[in-house]
Amino acid sequence: MFFKEQINPKNLRITLETLINIRWIAIIGQFFTVSFVYYGLKFQFPYFVTLALIFVSAVINILLELNKTKFLTINNFYATINIFYDLIQLVLLLFITGGLSNPFSILIIVPTTISVTYLSRDSSQFIVACSIIFSTIIAFYHLPLPTPLKDVILLPKYYELGVWLSLTIGIIFLANYAYQLGRDNRVRVRAMNKLEEELTNEKVVNSVGGMAAAAVHELATPLATISLVGKELQKELCDNKSVRDDISLLINQASRCSSILKDIAQKKEQDQFIFNVSPKELVNEIIYSIENKSNKEINVINEFLNERIKIPKKTEISYALRNFIENAIKFCQTKIDIIINQNKTTTTIFINDDGAGFDDDIISNLGQPYLSSANVKKNKQGMGLGVFISKSLLERCHSKVTFCNNKKSGASIKVSWVNDQLANL
Repeated sequence: MFFKEQINPKNLRITLETLINIRWIAIIGQFFTVSFVYYGLKFQFPYFVTLALIFVSAVINILLELNKTKFLTINNFYATINIFYDLIQLVLLLFITGGLSNPFSILIIVPTTISVTYLSRDSSQFIVACSIIFSTIIAFYHLPLPTPLKDVILLPKYYELGVWLSLTIGIIFLANYAYQLGRDNRVRVRAMNKLEEELTNEKVVNSVGGMAAAAVHELATPLATISLVGKELQKELCDNKSVRDDISLLINQASRCSSILKDIAQKKEQDQFIFNVSPKELVNEIIYSIENKSNKEINVINEFLNERIKIPKKTEISYALRNFIENAIKFCQTKIDIIINQNKTTTTIFINDDGAGFDDDIISNLGQPYLSSANVKKNKQGMGLGVFISKSLLERCHSKVTFCNNKKSGASIKVSWVNDQLANL
């Protein structure tokens, strides 16, 4: 019950179909169970009252099914109401059929588990608290446990107390366990959404470049025609000074447009020409693009350069290496060494700094989203999300990323590719 992460309920959207399907499973299970116990085992209990409760749930689900196309998702508030209703309906069924002495009383944990998986912290705590309160009530106040004929089963009080205690502990334990799993999943989803957003922005920029190149091709002929017609009109209307000046302005602007489009085309051709670059060229280009180097010494070193395998200038690779280098600049003392090692089978880039290195409490989990060290000051931002995004991007490009500390001092990041995979990116 001690949830730490607070989530804005307005940002939560739960699929209505998920709740509908879960309720249908519960309805079918409840109907067949009570019917088998009443007709098959001949146990005596208020069977038709239980059917009425199950029927109400079925009607609600049918109404939700009819409106499923209008409300594909529901917010946290309405999802909480739905799960709270399921909890109430289950508690009433247990009250009628023996309370916690009913073997199916364990199902009271289900609404709790669902709530901590899908709902906000406050809503989850509300459902958990209600589950414990309701289970406490039906532990002491309930109708007799169904039995064959008119037999009565009297269970010891300490047994019912033990069942209540086990359910309460189970609710708290499973609630926290499911909440932790749900929280980790939400963190990963947010991080992946940010990753996709970054990639989309980069791809939009690249697509704009492609559209510009297409514009060069398409507009070249119309602009040449405008210039040609303008010159002919200028010759014919040479006596009219005002019109001649306007035509001259038109010709100059058309010529300027042609010049701009030629520059764009030339730049696009250059970009295509250097699409595949050596690792050193790519690293140097990334370093030059970083504005705030904080007067740190950055050395790019080629070691054992036996093979000159080129690296494609993919957005994912450039973004990830830039992020790692920026982190190294941020946390180093004075110097960064970027070592490039190529052989016949692999291409490896080491990013080493002379800083304090990775903290022992996070180094084994680096690459997980929203990870920060306990030793990092509260006013100093950690590297969790950036490292997660960079590692994920490189792994998409068949790279292997490892983190370690240097023997003397500082952190080291190793990015490696198999040359055959690198050539086919």
